[in-house]
Amino acid sequence: MTQGFVLCVLDYEFHILDNAFLVHRPGIKRITTRMIPPTVAAQDKMIGTTIMPELILLYGSKTGCQA
Repeated sequence: MTQGFVLCVLDYEFHILDNAFLVHRPGIKRITTRMIPPTVAAQDKMIGTTIMPELILLYGSKTGCQA
């Protein structure tokens, strides 16, 4: 997530060579209720509160690039 944000802000172009390299499944996503493990929740919180603000200070922000 953070690497993709930095590459987007730095104007890198992304070209998908094959469907095997797609990270997400195509199609309509349905909301499912699932439990997020506490370690994943803690990592997500740290990325959102500590790492992303630092990356925005270092590289700035750009329209179209989401954290």
